Amino acid sequence: MKKRILAALLAASMALCAGCGSQSDDTAEDDQTPSGTAVEVTEVTQGAMSTEYSVNGKVAADNEVQVFPMLAGQVLTLSVSEGDKVSKGQTLLSVDTSTVTSTMSSLRESYNATKTATDKAIENAQISVQQAQLAVENTEALLEAGAAAEQDLTKAKQGLEQAQAGVAQARAQQAASLAQIQASMDQINKQASLGTVTAPCAGTVTTVNVVQGGMASSAQPAVVIAEDSRVKIKASVSEDVFAGLHVGDSAGVQISVLSDEVKTAKILSLPAAANQQTNLYDVSVSVPDGSDPAIGSFATVIFYTDRRENTLSVPTECVLTGNDNERYLFTVDEGGTTAKRVTVETGLVGKTQTEITSGLTAGDRVVTKGQSYLSDGSVVRVVTSDGGEG
Repeated sequence: MKKRILAALLAASMALCAGCGSQSDDTAEDDQTPSGTAVEVTEVTQGAMSTEYSVNGKVAADNEVQVFPMLAGQVLTLSVSEGDKVSKGQTLLSVDTSTVTSTMSSLRESYNATKTATDKAIENAQISVQQAQLAVENTEALLEAGAAAEQDLTKAKQGLEQAQAGVAQARAQQAASLAQIQASMDQINKQASLGTVTAPCAGTVTTVNVVQGGMASSAQPAVVIAEDSRVKIKASVSEDVFAGLHVGDSAGVQISVLSDEVKTAKILSLPAAANQQTNLYDVSVSVPDGSDPAIGSFATVIFYTDRRENTLSVPTECVLTGNDNERYLFTVDEGGTTAKRVTVETGLVGKTQTEITSGLTAGDRVVTKGQSYLSDGSVVRVVTSDGGEG
C-alpha cells in the first residue's frame, strides 16, 4: 500500500515539473516578440524638381484647311470620308451643274447658226471681190484698145477696194458674233468646272459636312483637311499655370488609346491672350516622337512649372501638418530603432514629391509609412514593403 502511495506522489511531482517547464517556454517565446512600431523609410534625395499640373487635352490638326464648294447644289458623288488620306488635286466630291449648263445647248445652236450665216456673208463678199477684179482687168484691156477712159479704170479699181473691204468687214462681224457666243459658253464651262471639288493640299480628312444626295452650300465647308497630316495636342490651362510656361519647355503626354506611358513632348506655342469664352489659355503641345494618334484622340498633358535644380525632396505622404500649420515628419536614427520628430519647411509640391527647404539633409532616413502612430522618441523597427526587416 505504501508503495502505491509513493508511486502516485512521484507521478504528481513529475506532472507539476512538466507544467512549469511549459510555462517557462511560453514566457521565453513572448520575450522574443519584436518591439517597436513597424515603419517603412526612405532616404532624402537631392535633384531637379518642378511643380506638375495635369490637364486634359485633345489631338488636333496643326493646320486645318477648309474646302468650300464654289457652286451650290446637290452632291452627286462623295469619294472621301473622315480619316482618309488625300493628295493635292484629288477629287473630293462633285455637285450637280445642270442648272448652270441648261442653256449650253441653245448657245451651241446659236453659235452654229451664226457661223453658217456669216460664212455665207463672207462667201458672197468674196464673190463680189472676184467680180470687181474681173471688171478691173476688162477695163484695163479696153483702155489699151482705146475703148475706155482713164477714169473708167479708176472707178473699177475703187469698186475692187470696196469689195475687198466688204470681205474684211464680213469676217470681222463673224469673229465678233462668234466670240460673244463663245464667251458665254466658256463662262458656263468655267462655272460647271466648279462643280468638281478637289483637295487644295495633301493631308488627312478631319471633317465631312455633306452627304451624297444632300445639298452643298458655298457658305459652309464641305470638307476639312489636316494639311500634310500634321497634328498637335491642344490643352487649356488657368492663368497661374500659364504664367510658368515657355515655348520649348518639356511637357509630359499620355495618350490612353496608344499607351499608358507618359512620353516627353514640347510646348509649341502660347496664346497672346486668354480664350474669351473659357477665360483659359489654349496651349499647343507637340505629339511625342513615335506616336501617331488619330485626330480627336484624348490626351493627358502634364505641365512642369517652377523648375529648380539640386533640391531636397521627400515623398509627399511623409509630411504631416500640426498646430499652427506646422509641417513635420519623422526620421529614424542610424540604428533604425528610434524615431525623431523634425519640423521642416516645404517648397514645391509635385505629383509625388515635396521639396524640403530646411530641416533635413541628403541621406536622412524619413518614415513613409507608420508615421501617424509615432511621437518624438518612439521605439520603431524598420520593415520593407513586403513585411521583412529593413
